[in-house]
Amino acid sequence: MKWSLEQLRTFICVADAGGFSKAGERLFLAQSTISWQIKQLENQIGTPLLRREPRGVSLTDKGMAFYQRARAVIEANEAAESWLASGAGEPTVIRVATTECYADCWLPDLMRKWKQRCPAVQVVVECGFSTDIWERFRLGEIDIALAQHCPQDIEGERVRLEPLDWVCSRNTALWEREVLPLALFEQGCPDREIMQRALTSAGRCFQLEFETHSFSGMLAAVQSGLAVAALPRSTIPESLERLGSGCGLPQLPALNVMAAVRSGPNGVLATQFRDEIKAYLRGTLQRWPEPRELAG
Repeated sequence: MKWSLEQLRTFICVADAGGFSKAGERLFLAQSTISWQIKQLENQIGTPLLRREPRGVSLTDKGMAFYQRARAVIEANEAAESWLASGAGEPTVIRVATTECYADCWLPDLMRKWKQRCPAVQVVVECGFSTDIWERFRLGEIDIALAQHCPQDIEGERVRLEPLDWVCSRNTALWEREVLPLALFEQGCPDREIMQRALTSAGRCFQLEFETHSFSGMLAAVQSGLAVAALPRSTIPESLERLGSGCGLPQLPALNVMAAVRSGPNGVLATQFRDEIKAYLRGTLQRWPEPRELAG
């Protein structure tokens, strides 16, 4: 009998979530894919592992026994990878490139968890616009790319569907102005084009008031109360107000945040770090409160 670690992880996730649909949400996989993986695993073993019930699934007796052993296999595999990563000699370095907004909002907790798991591995974090990140990934300069707007020729895995929301400083009504004062990232940021195109298509007049390369510069511009901007929802601080549809601004698309891992000497560690990102986003991030939506 042969089964993959991916099958075991999927089985554990379904058991923990209590259903295929919830497991699919956590793993960013279609419910049909989850169901197929579990069916293949049950065929390989030769016995049902789950009871399919109207409100979800539960473990059979053999499913419970297999669950305990599957979790032990996954934990042993992770322990082995951590042991290899913490070996003596020259420190292993993995290079991660992401946008500044995700580096500021996601990486502090994520890096702390990773360092506890692999204390001997050094992580170099580099920030830039997504277009630059994917080009550097193509050139082999980074081990992990975590960004939006992944080109079709790069094989990435979606780790989050990120809504893009209009925001302004609290206690302001800038959206009521005939000409909308706007803060944008500099040329080269794809989100800039999305905002401009949406406003133009909606026939909404706007004027560029602030332009910046950095996430901190963008926050400063919006918090000043002099401009409206659009930010990924998970990066919006409590000091800003998320503008609802009643404010007359066009709806912006949700963006796929993709993670790509470069094959090579650091491929195993890079994959492990990517999995840590996925676990963090489906755990900690989902518990973050969303900003209060403003009714126009």
